[in-house]
Amino acid sequence: SVGTEDDEERAASAEWEALKRKTRQGEIRTSANPVAKSILDGFTLNFMRMRDAETGRLMWKSEHWGQDMFEREKIARVPASILKCRAVARDINFTSEEVMENFRLEQRVYFQGVCMEEWFFKFGFVIPGSTNNWEQVIYAADESSMLPAALLSGQLTIETSFFDG
Repeated sequence: SVGTEDDEERAASAEWEALKRKTRQGEIRTSANPVAKSILDGFTLNFMRMRDAETGRLMWKSEHWGQDMFEREKIARVPASILKCRAVARDINFTSEEVMENFRLEQRVYFQGVCMEEWFFKFGFVIPGSTNNWEQVIYAADESSMLPAALLSGQLTIETSFFDG
């Protein structure tokens, strides 16, 4: 019903406003749910690449993920020149031994501990025993809204959460 959608929108907006005010750096945690543990054990992030979405030029890649990505922070050195892109195409290549009904990820970008942006991406159904390539396009804010690369360098934490459902 319309009332329910409005209520959900208000609740999401309130949660977002509270998150922006809360100082933190992101966190690493995994579910205790046995089904989620089975999915996690059978999940491998093979590689991630970021390209200028307009030119296709490779800006950054990482092929070194491993299972410890769910246990400790991964440091990524992304070139400042990526901030000049109007849109960035990110490819995530992953393998899953388990079925996932509604694979998705959420990302939160923290600057000096304050959540500045939040993004939601949906992949959908994942076939068990499959390797998949997932591309998302992330559009830049207006240049007047962007912080300078020199200010951002070393000050950002990106929290990425993977979900089924």
